[in-house]
Amino acid sequence: MGAEPPFAKVSRIFVFSLLLACGSTQAASAADVGAEGLTRIFIDACIPNMGELEKVRLWAQQQHLTEIQNQPALNVFVGSGTEGAAWAVPTGAGNFALAIRGKTQGCVVFGQKADPAEAQAYFRKLVEGAKKPGLNIKVEKDETSATPAGVAHMLAYDIWAESAPKGFVFLMMTVEHPNAAFQAWFEVARSSAPSAASAP
Repeated sequence: MGAEPPFAKVSRIFVFSLLLACGSTQAASAADVGAEGLTRIFIDACIPNMGELEKVRLWAQQQHLTEIQNQPALNVFVGSGTEGAAWAVPTGAGNFALAIRGKTQGCVVFGQKADPAEAQAYFRKLVEGAKKPGLNIKVEKDETSATPAGVAHMLAYDIWAESAPKGFVFLMMTVEHPNAAFQAWFEVARSSAPSAASAP
């Protein structure tokens, strides 16, 4: 039997840690159903299928989600690149979209309405709650900027297993204005850069 691929190793270690963290994340009471719904879909659709986009597509099919065909909407959810796809995820907590980004090939969930502060709290707890020996978690970017939709906040983590040459990037974006096209998104994608563990 061949050696386990590096991405499979980091996926296995990190998914296990994340699923443990998810238990405490779900146990917290949520004042904002949009932020909770965004987190729940991300946990269900993206976390178990990190780096395995065919499984993301299969999850969407099993949930009987409607694939988005409208080009302007696809431009928003998928971005550049030709290999992406997006699905509408209507729930009692609001309107969401699941997408595979065309450029990063990341799994991303968008929430039309989600309190920015609560979405950030869920995201931080989800990622930072997965810390364990052998798994490295580093804040790569944490910045705010002024936009037409109010203050935007971007938070990005690099995560990699020790001895793995590459890992994953977790990205969160929120915007202040509730009338923006979407108020928050969570994304996980394979990292395109060598991890600190493998740097010379």
